[in-house]
Amino acid sequence: MTLQLPEIRDRSDYQKHFHAAIWQAVAVEICTRHRIAYQQLQRAAMGENIIFFVDQKYVIKIFAPFRSSYQREKTSLHFATNKTDIETPEIAYAGEIEGWSYLVLTQLSGIPAKEVWPTVTQRQRIAIVRKLAVALKQLHSYSPPQEQLLELNWQQFLEKQVAESVERQRSCGASSQWLERLPAYIAERINLLSASQQPVFLHGDVHLGNLMLLQQKGKWELQGLFDFGDSLLGFHEYDFVPPGVIMIQGERELQREFFLAYGYRQPQLDEAFRDRLMLLTILYECSDLRKYAMRLHPEAVNYSLDELAAAIWVFVND
Repeated sequence: MTLQLPEIRDRSDYQKHFHAAIWQAVAVEICTRHRIAYQQLQRAAMGENIIFFVDQKYVIKIFAPFRSSYQREKTSLHFATNKTDIETPEIAYAGEIEGWSYLVLTQLSGIPAKEVWPTVTQRQRIAIVRKLAVALKQLHSYSPPQEQLLELNWQQFLEKQVAESVERQRSCGASSQWLERLPAYIAERINLLSASQQPVFLHGDVHLGNLMLLQQKGKWELQGLFDFGDSLLGFHEYDFVPPGVIMIQGERELQREFFLAYGYRQPQLDEAFRDRLMLLTILYECSDLRKYAMRLHPEAVNYSLDELAAAIWVFVND
């Protein structure tokens, strides 16, 4: 069956066709191809990729053609299966339609954490972040996959992020104070990221939108982790940045519980650790310091970089 899918040259083209009616026909064709019976195909409204929910059983993920996310996710999901105490999606089917790659994944039970997080009690949040820390430690503990698309040279990645850091933050609306200070701030701390660290498998994008919570006997519990399209190999503390600037930013108790559950000892929760995490926050692939400051409170955009680091990463021992 020929569907005449759009030809995509760049991100602008992709956005133009993102909500086109043709994707419903593509989802139907994928189900037909793999003999998947269903009652309802529901399109997800948001996301970088084109997502359909097949009843409450499968998720169809049609990948943006200008990124390598398809192979990264496929490789990563095979790697992550049965390696943590929480669920990760399993690949039911994989394929391609007119140059567009897709995966059919098992649908995790529960509700995306971002939808209920404001209602979750502090006691339950502590249990959730502790379980998340243990799951990440488990992922990081296995010998990583060697497929080429995950064999990122960590040092080259860091060098690229350093070179692009000022322009990245400028494009996000960072203050002139931050832009002027960034090169020296990074240079003063870059040696904290030891080149001798053995690269581990990193999910790369752990945040409230990629975690599933399930309510059990009136309590929210961490059920699963999904969206492995940004996975890479690198320094394990890099995986702390997304939850750090979204889930536990500025939350001293949650941060300390998270790091202690991961395996850090009390004396390690020091200023050197905070310096490493702030440097990784700046060098993070999707870093947006202004957005992180605004999440704290509007006046935080006027903080110095040192003040912002202390406001985001508040776990340091007294």
